[in-house]
Amino acid sequence: MSEVPKRITERFISSEANSAGVYLVDFYVNGIETPIIIDDWLPTKFGKPAFGSSKKNELWVCLLEKAWAKLHGSYELTEGGLPTMASTHLCGVPSYDVEHEDIMGDVESFWLKLKSADKQNFTIMSAT
Repeated sequence: MSEVPKRITERFISSEANSAGVYLVDFYVNGIETPIIIDDWLPTKFGKPAFGSSKKNELWVCLLEKAWAKLHGSYELTEGGLPTMASTHLCGVPSYDVEHEDIMGDVESFWLKLKSADKQNFTIMSAT
């Protein structure tokens, strides 16, 4: 996602800071753009964001995470999961998982698939 920032910025319908502190973020749910209204009241711990944050103290990270938590019912319910779920909601396109043991027999073939996907500007994520 970081190589194509537009994929994230497009999710923010309200992209400018505003005095009301209200923002509209949309995700794709079952392929349908679904708007989520949030405010900028963020949970904190010891004066810092309780959950996501950025090295540059950018607000969008916390707002996107808050919208994601609201979409799923709570911050707690967003813990864990696989990148494919997030990428489908963010990009609105199908995605799939590849398990480590599935590629161990043919690493070269997998590497060629990754290179092809990269050339086509596909979103590629990994998780541990």
